[in-house]
Amino acid sequence: MKAVFGTLNKSLTAAALVALIGLPFAASAGDIETTEINAAHYALSPTNPADLTDSATLSGSYLAARFAQRQQDWTAAQHYMNAAIGFDENNEHMVHRAFLLSLGAGEFGAAKRLADKILLEQQAGLDFALIFTASEALVKKDFDTAKETLAKLPDDGFGQYTKPLMSAWAIAGKGDIAGGVAMLRSHAEETDPTYNLHAAMMYDIAGDKENAAKHYTAVMDDSLTLHSALLLANFFERYGDEATAQRIYDGLGPLYAPEKLDSHKAPIIRTAADGAAMAIFDLATMLFERRSYDSAQIYSRLVQMLSPSSAFGQLMLGDIATISEKYATAIEAYKSISAASPLHTLSRLRIAEVYESADLTEDAAKMLRGLAAHPASRMQALIALGDMYRRREDFTQAVAVYDEALADVGAPTEAHWALVYARGMSLERAQNWDRAEKDLLLALSFQPDNPMILNYIGYSWVDKGMNLQKAMDFIRRAVALRPDDGYILDSYGWAYYRLGDMEQAVHWLEKSVALVPDDSTILDHLADAYWQAGRRAEARFKWLRAKELSKDADFRAAVDGKLKNGIEPAATVVVQKDTSL
Repeated sequence: MKAVFGTLNKSLTAAALVALIGLPFAASAGDIETTEINAAHYALSPTNPADLTDSATLSGSYLAARFAQRQQDWTAAQHYMNAAIGFDENNEHMVHRAFLLSLGAGEFGAAKRLADKILLEQQAGLDFALIFTASEALVKKDFDTAKETLAKLPDDGFGQYTKPLMSAWAIAGKGDIAGGVAMLRSHAEETDPTYNLHAAMMYDIAGDKENAAKHYTAVMDDSLTLHSALLLANFFERYGDEATAQRIYDGLGPLYAPEKLDSHKAPIIRTAADGAAMAIFDLATMLFERRSYDSAQIYSRLVQMLSPSSAFGQLMLGDIATISEKYATAIEAYKSISAASPLHTLSRLRIAEVYESADLTEDAAKMLRGLAAHPASRMQALIALGDMYRRREDFTQAVAVYDEALADVGAPTEAHWALVYARGMSLERAQNWDRAEKDLLLALSFQPDNPMILNYIGYSWVDKGMNLQKAMDFIRRAVALRPDDGYILDSYGWAYYRLGDMEQAVHWLEKSVALVPDDSTILDHLADAYWQAGRRAEARFKWLRAKELSKDADFRAAVDGKLKNGIEPAATVVVQKDTSL
């Protein structure tokens, strides 16, 4: 039976891939150290290798490496682990770890020296050292060495997917395209999307546009990833099939589409090493999606080594650094993506997100305003800018930016429901309920079964003492659509509270707190309901907990008042009025 490439996700799990590169890595970022920064306004400064000092002992170097690894500081981790093996160069497990850390840090020279040692002494980590060495040979166009090295890989495990793909590229790299495609075909069914994608790339590099088009078209029969869609669009754009290229770009959205199709555009894949990099990138993507970020980092660095200009690899390295809150590293990776890349606009949006995460709001706004100056990225940039202001609770600014975006739209349609909804939420928080209600109801008309919109309108009505029966209907529908959403259950319980039904209010608010135990507003609602139900001690406990969790001075002051004086029963008396028609 053929080992079909397309069964990768079923037959070679993320756990198996992590095991194949050997030693466990920390999955989450540790504490980070904020520093003053240079004119680039990075929120965190990258590790400077010159600032690293060596420990005088093996244990000191090893522990420093492990600590740095937990901090997601790859540069320091590889430095100290390499120092550790200086004390015990025959410790194959430390050599293996130093190899992986060096590769993950992008220190390819150090990684090569360690890979050579692993291969020479047949140490732990042999399989991945073979992959690294074969990759280096592909980059140097030493295709015979690449093929010979790959032949030493086992046919199962990591080699099940990587060995035939990279071997096929070693064959194709020598100019034997038919041989490369035959190697692919011997390990996959004719309809396999991975087979067709790599065969198409091989024919594309060789200038065989007819066969390339045949296999690229076959790839379209399967669902496309972002990188495969961009590869296809790039080919059909160069091939002169503007209709197909435009159809793919339309499916991806304006963020990735060029302002004008260009039959002379440079190809994304130019060499055998570029093609092999796409195979490794698929593995990195799977690991990233399964949150195995350290392993994804190592595979992404291998992509970078194979294809230094790969925007796909750089984007992933930036994303991993962002997740680890290594903002300087993330910005460096994103900035390396050239203006000619279809990922350029996305990379700049990512930089803006990093600036926001680092509390550099002005820098984020400047970046987004720059993107908004270009028609192709204007709408996405304005939405991102409005969302940033909304997240930072600058609702007046958020409304102004959303107004700008919707002015470009003209009459909103169903495609703009999210933008209308975002403006409606911002207007409500900015105390402009008349406009907010119109936007929220318009968004609901576009998305009548959206539980979040139903809940937001229902909660707002309840909170304002308006349209309570209709609000209950809306929230009840939201609960039916999303019964395990603690925020929606909070709205439901709070609606019962405003209606004076404390038994039902307590019932639903307790369910809400069970699902979202650390939300100060929900705890405050439950405390209010406990108080009205005569459960005073429980109310005070929940109010204290709500106060502990909140950083809002006004909220904390209001809770202090409740702790001192309680609340009056009159707080539940509501005059109903209907303004929704």
